[in-house]
Amino acid sequence: MRMERTSTSFPSSTPQWKYDVFLSFKGEDTWKSFTDHLYTALEHHGILTFKDDPELQKGKAISPEIFTAIQDSRFALIVLSKNYAASTWCLDELLKILECMEARETVLPIFYEVNPSDVRKQTGNFTEAFTKHEENFRNDLQKVQRWREALTKVANLSGWDSKDWYESKLIKNIVELVWKNLRPTLSSDEKDLVGMDSRLKEINLFLDGRVEDVCFFGIWGMGGIGKTTIARVLYERISHEFEFSIFLANVRNNFVQSGLSHLQKQLLSKIGIEKEYIWDIGEGVKLIKRFLRHRKVLLVLDDVNHLDQLEYLAGNREWFGFGSRVLITTRDEHLLITHGVDRTYEVQGLSDHEALQLLSWKAFKRDYPEQSYVDLCNCVVDYVRGLPLAVKVLGSFLHGRDLSAWKSALDKLREVCNLDILETLKISYDGLDYDEKKIFLDIACFFNWKGKDRVRETLDACGFYADIGIYVLVEKSLLTNSDGILWMHDLIQEMGREIVRRESPDDLGRQSRLWRRKDVDQVLSENTVRDSSTGLTLDFIYTIEGIMVHPFELELVTANARSFSMMNKLRYLKLNNVDLSNGLEYLPDSLRILEWPKFPLKYLPSSFNPEDLIELNMHHSCLNHIKPIKSLKMIDLSHSLSLVKTPDFRGIPVLERLILKGCIRLYEIDSSVVVLKRLTLMNLKDCKNLIRLPSSVRGLKSLKVLNVSGCSKLEKLPEDLGHVEGLEELDVSGTAVREPPSSIGLLKDLKVLSFNGCKGPSSKAWNIMLFPFRPRPLLKVSPNATALWLPSLSGFRSLTELDLSDCNLLEGDIPSDLSHMSSLKFLYLSGNPFASLPSSIAQLSQLESLAVGNCPKLQALPDLPSSMSSVEAYNCNSLGTSSADIVKFLRSGFKFTGSQCDFVVPGNEIPEWFNHKSAGSSITVELRPGWFSDKWMGFALCAVFGQLRPDFILCELSVNGKRLEEKVALSCWLGSIQAAAKSGHLWLCYLSRHKNFVSEWQNIHTRLEFSFPSLRGRVEVEKCAVCLVYEEDVEVPLKQTYPRQSRVDICEEVLEFPESSFEKADGIAKRGCEYFDVVAGPSQTQSQGERDRTTSIDEERDPKRSKQH
Repeated sequence: MRMERTSTSFPSSTPQWKYDVFLSFKGEDTWKSFTDHLYTALEHHGILTFKDDPELQKGKAISPEIFTAIQDSRFALIVLSKNYAASTWCLDELLKILECMEARETVLPIFYEVNPSDVRKQTGNFTEAFTKHEENFRNDLQKVQRWREALTKVANLSGWDSKDWYESKLIKNIVELVWKNLRPTLSSDEKDLVGMDSRLKEINLFLDGRVEDVCFFGIWGMGGIGKTTIARVLYERISHEFEFSIFLANVRNNFVQSGLSHLQKQLLSKIGIEKEYIWDIGEGVKLIKRFLRHRKVLLVLDDVNHLDQLEYLAGNREWFGFGSRVLITTRDEHLLITHGVDRTYEVQGLSDHEALQLLSWKAFKRDYPEQSYVDLCNCVVDYVRGLPLAVKVLGSFLHGRDLSAWKSALDKLREVCNLDILETLKISYDGLDYDEKKIFLDIACFFNWKGKDRVRETLDACGFYADIGIYVLVEKSLLTNSDGILWMHDLIQEMGREIVRRESPDDLGRQSRLWRRKDVDQVLSENTVRDSSTGLTLDFIYTIEGIMVHPFELELVTANARSFSMMNKLRYLKLNNVDLSNGLEYLPDSLRILEWPKFPLKYLPSSFNPEDLIELNMHHSCLNHIKPIKSLKMIDLSHSLSLVKTPDFRGIPVLERLILKGCIRLYEIDSSVVVLKRLTLMNLKDCKNLIRLPSSVRGLKSLKVLNVSGCSKLEKLPEDLGHVEGLEELDVSGTAVREPPSSIGLLKDLKVLSFNGCKGPSSKAWNIMLFPFRPRPLLKVSPNATALWLPSLSGFRSLTELDLSDCNLLEGDIPSDLSHMSSLKFLYLSGNPFASLPSSIAQLSQLESLAVGNCPKLQALPDLPSSMSSVEAYNCNSLGTSSADIVKFLRSGFKFTGSQCDFVVPGNEIPEWFNHKSAGSSITVELRPGWFSDKWMGFALCAVFGQLRPDFILCELSVNGKRLEEKVALSCWLGSIQAAAKSGHLWLCYLSRHKNFVSEWQNIHTRLEFSFPSLRGRVEVEKCAVCLVYEEDVEVPLKQTYPRQSRVDICEEVLEFPESSFEKADGIAKRGCEYFDVVAGPSQTQSQGERDRTTSIDEERDPKRSKQH
């Protein structure tokens, strides 16, 4: 018996449960197996679970703590195993669970290796248990009866029967159900949502997911009023009602920093579309429309400030499927009106009562203030004017302070009447010490939305105590650390910048920080140092500590040779597009960060000798060389086309990152690089004239990544490279390296290795590289046999990615024993002339992707491991010399229950075993009663198209005239296939019912239409076909379920489909046509003979199958 659990509806406001789940189980049965796996999965998903110690279950009396945990739990998961009823502890737990949770329907039974009927009737294993209970409790048989009744009740609840599931699938389903029902209750901390329910009431009505129309809704108001909070709570409460839920936070900031295409990629990544397919914003629009227009979507665009953001992310209602909701937050109501949203909502401030409650939570950690503070709290409420962010900041600032501090703070507020919100927020700033204020202003002006590690490193270099300073700012609600990213609310950032502006409102040169390009231009262009005798010196600008201009601001900044001469406190300098036609005589030695892309001069000023500079980023510069700076941790001179030499690295002992990619005049790396014991990254990609690396790199103890790809004149790697024991990534693609160093096998931590395009190495060289240990005696097959090296591969146990594409590997060059590369996930062998692959590939249990495209001599693929999710084998002209191989691959796709398998081959005719064919790009069929059974596996489909062009070809499904793209989401990218441009091609694919179809289709007389459009209209499907696939059609029994989505892309130059080649597949055709008719219509060209054949097959249907249905 398999019992399904339906979703439960929950109120918007819920009790404050201590635990999400109480886990009841019999320790000796499942503690170290199923229960442990279930508990781990629950915890992994952030579901707080109570699991008592099985050792305690050996006692006779259940502890009060267990009863309390049951009362404090939202759900109970009861693992009913064979000895569950033997434990009085478990039975008492069960009584308490039913007492607490039965009424609210949150008891979820799992029948683990027991029959639910045995639980219900106390038979089987349960008989013996209750016989003993009745003997042991003969003086209290009523208790035994209560236990019986409890088991009967729980057995009548819907739950899971383990015999109907693979264990991993069972646990996944349980966790998904619990998570789905918890999500509506998992919104932000209730005490931070004061007044939220009243504000959501009107919005909830409008966003009702049962309304089929596509609705655009705008939330607008001033900064800090709570727009994002409302949007986030709405998202958390209703997202489970939609097929896709996407929350794009901080659109305005991402738009400025990364542009619209980045936002489009971010949106599409939420639905699994690879970012590489987006080349420009127009392409992004097409993809968004294509993949969302038939899906029910909840899309939140948070903090929109430009009409382009709306037009290119959510252009109009036709972009989305029925019932979709697009929620937009912005400060600008006019944007919403211009875009034509259906309705807008202006967020109002908190009422006095709500503000007082929120203030109390922040200042006193309870919902009402202490009596002696009531009047002062009312004064604060009057002051904040209902602004939630101001309430939170002031409440946090005043938390734990005595009455005199409160009065002093309020007195300070009263001194500055008519203060706006920014000045209100400054109260928290005033509570910081000197270093904390510096840190706050640096982040507000320069480092908002930056990585915590980089910010901390920079601030530490300035002499600040960054760790404790950042902690204090977070504690005082001035800063948030989200997954390693530091950010502050717009109003708080604006407050910080306003503080800087007020340092000298009429004189930019006296401000400590500059970030607007026009201000920087004014200061640098007007700073003309003259002889002191004139009295016109510019010592007033010495207070500037930082200048950072965003790289997206492209206006030219004009500077003169002495623009920085008096800025002896300058710590950060980030400029681009600067006119230095008069040269540059001075840079301040106080700099910690120098970021100046496209620096137009050949040298830095000779007087520049910084002692604390940690980051030098001058990519695309005209620098000829740089001198050593001992404090540097990062050098990036990428694409500096005039760079001819590297510095003496002995003068840069703490360097951690060296990035010189694209420096095409660089011939060598100074041998002193070996002293850099802290170096973790060396990127020399595309240094096309680099001819040598240092002969020894043994001293690079910390190196993790070495990239010399594209160094086309580099012929040799250092012999002792294998002694860089911590190396994790080595990319030698596109070099002239003819033989890898013999020590390479010592790199035990290596995870990524690429020799793509290295055509020089001989077979022995590759064997030495891959098999560097313990050579065995040669296997003499013939006098001309190639020497094979067959030692241990233990040195590459950490390798996850190996790329030997375009390496001129001949037959036998790939070692036969690959199985010891136990961590390998990605294997790229494209562009090689070998004829076969080692059968040991099947033993790579972690392998997910295999690429063998453009291997013209490859004749067959070996058996592949079940972990595979992608095989690319395009342009393999010799692969599969008969179409029987194609059938083999199609059938191999059938083995992966719950998968899809597809491939492309040249050809113009649909294989004969497809009995249901149609001209054009769609085919419509009528499913007959009885077509659905447990043995039905899915659909086999075929589409014939003409000239190949780079495009996506899609498979879409309509049921009874309604498009159901969510049921079939199969697509094939044709851009990498380079077969004969004028030849026809077939797209053959298999759609598993386990992935694309559901049980409610059973016994429904249904009209289906499969269509095959192309995304950009570059490929035209000329004809198509479909047939049903049943379990008996597959040669290999379906004994195993694989969770991955399999994908095989194959293309051949020449491939014929003679009828005899498909004799073994004829059974598919016969069974596949029994249960549907092809509907006649404008696109239907089925011959009379084919229709007669369909009728005769239906009349001669297998009597056993007829009986089954």
